[in-house]
Amino acid sequence: RGASLLSLATASHSSCPQALPMIGVPALARAQFCRTAPLLMLAASNPALPAVGSLHVGVVESVVTYGAFCSLEGQPGRDGLLHVSHIDPSGGRVEVAEDALAVGDRVRVRVTSVADGKISLSCRGVQQGGDAPAAWRLWTPSHVLGSPPTARTLEGLECVVLSYSRSSGAGGQAVNKLSTKCEARLCVAHSPWPDAVKARLLQLGGATRGGELLAVSDRHRTQAANRKDALEKLAALVADAWRPPKVRRQRSGLSERGKRQRRDEKRRTSEKKRGRSEGRRGLYEARRKVLVAAAALSLSVPRLGVPA
Repeated sequence: RGASLLSLATASHSSCPQALPMIGVPALARAQFCRTAPLLMLAASNPALPAVGSLHVGVVESVVTYGAFCSLEGQPGRDGLLHVSHIDPSGGRVEVAEDALAVGDRVRVRVTSVADGKISLSCRGVQQGGDAPAAWRLWTPSHVLGSPPTARTLEGLECVVLSYSRSSGAGGQAVNKLSTKCEARLCVAHSPWPDAVKARLLQLGGATRGGELLAVSDRHRTQAANRKDALEKLAALVADAWRPPKVRRQRSGLSERGKRQRRDEKRRTSEKKRGRSEGRRGLYEARRKVLVAAAALSLSVPRLGVPA
């Protein structure tokens, strides 16, 4: 019944029963329509607000100094503010919103709060898609990355090439005679890891111009021991670049703990001063009572005349 009434209301663009085609409609139905039509039309023009914590694709409509206003796909007529402090997915600091976003960019956002029809959005901790800005695609959440590969895992990858040569290290009588020296090369471009990990691997000091990581070992006398050692060195390099560096934000003002300590200190100082005031007030009241009693006593005792 509500759907039929809604279609009837939207067809005529008026809630007046004289303007609607009410031919053959009973009087009770007409009265019910007059009561529910405005509410149904309001509900049709005002869709439900997005739930807090839900993920959406936002299209940047305008960029201002303190953030960007994004329209939510699948929520017609709904837009929210992406504050400048919540723009970077990795939690970094963005000074000016224009440096990170432009009109027309498509980013994935999370609804953080909905109050009085105003929607607050955030990109922190949200993995971006392929249509996001290039700098944003280099960040991957920790739960998607998982644990860094071990030496045994690296040995089974096609992008890792092992080669052997004569060792000048430990070998005893076989030094410079046997191919016990192991060299492990990792081709970063062909590795099966996210682009963010590849970019951090290429920024390491041990990366070559050809985009390879090199780990060499000749500490042991056997080929197997040097191979294990080289793979462990390579795994340590990968582990260093596996997690994104922690973003340290400069703190402004007092922390919550500092504010709490400051309030406690002020309360203790206030109680101390109040105790001093009460002590002085009590001493003053005692003196006043003594003086009043002495004055009353002097008035009650008649003065004796002294003969001339």
